[in-house]
Amino acid sequence: MKAIKFLSLALIPILITSCEPPLTSTFTCEEGDFVSDKTDSKILFISRRIENSADWNLFSMNVDGSNQFKITDLTVQCEKVVVSHSGKTVLFVHNSDDYFYELYTIDIDGTNLKLIDRARRYCGSPDWSMDDSKIIYSKSRNETTDDKDLILFDVATNAKQTLTDSDNNFSAKFSPENNIVFCRQTNTTNDILLMNPDGSSKHVIISDACCPVLSPKGKRIAYMSNGDLNSPQIFLACSDGSNSKQLTATYLKSWDSGFPNFGNSNPQWTPDGKKIVYESESDDGLPEVYIMNSDGTNQTRLTNTERRNEQPIISGDGNFIIFVSNRDLIYNFDIFVMGIDGKNQNPLSKYAGFDASPVLVAK
Repeated sequence: MKAIKFLSLALIPILITSCEPPLTSTFTCEEGDFVSDKTDSKILFISRRIENSADWNLFSMNVDGSNQFKITDLTVQCEKVVVSHSGKTVLFVHNSDDYFYELYTIDIDGTNLKLIDRARRYCGSPDWSMDDSKIIYSKSRNETTDDKDLILFDVATNAKQTLTDSDNNFSAKFSPENNIVFCRQTNTTNDILLMNPDGSSKHVIISDACCPVLSPKGKRIAYMSNGDLNSPQIFLACSDGSNSKQLTATYLKSWDSGFPNFGNSNPQWTPDGKKIVYESESDDGLPEVYIMNSDGTNQTRLTNTERRNEQPIISGDGNFIIFVSNRDLIYNFDIFVMGIDGKNQNPLSKYAGFDASPVLVAK
């Protein structure tokens, strides 16, 4: 499992240096008290369990690690799958025998497999609308360019609508109001844009940034930018791009000439929107799991091993963190669980192979 480096905002992650994030005024887009009523029934993940094979398959298990089974015989792309809000259906990408990227839906019990779209250069990075009636995803514009357009798929009618027609568009997410936030890459920069669900009124809300993650109520966006440190850092803004604030400012000077410094990435909101769990490589160049308040204060390291700890997700009740670690050579890369305070870190999948990209299925 190779680390993904944040090469530059036009592409997308010795001496330790740190400084305090700049102080800004109090946010005007706070979400107020919020308690999630979600409980988690299963964990979906991808795994390499075929001897002498690099193929990944989609697996399911109970939240205690029991009842592990393969959902489909189709292999999956090495990326996180996306579960519908109903918790019934999952989106995944398959690489076909004729070298196409194919986007599928399948029920989590392994039934109702359905091909959504396919493309030779890329088709994937999907998301569900709030009512699960629409799917948005990225698809290569043609076979001669790596630029991708955003496609809106109607689940009931199978109708497809192309929402973009220029530059490179990816990482689209539906907001709670079913507007769409996404990344656009040009020859010079990455920006975060917002548009209506029909593709109209596209406009830049955050410049020189990527990887937007909306808060539970959609009032705020956590995102990544290099800032002034030549390293990936986590920032926060209101959902319209206003009140931008840098949350992290720690980094480790890169030992690879020409690459950005190691920093912080992959922000994940707790269900109440009060904290952010994230990965940091700023200690020794290997990812560790951290947690901080959503204003950037009280940054706390939760894992501390000499190997990798990454890909954190948070349980629907906000009490647990599921993550991936290769700390135990018996299991290689395994799905782990710990309390939101970092206590009681234990393996779940316990398989001597590669388990990765966990996703929780809520009831």
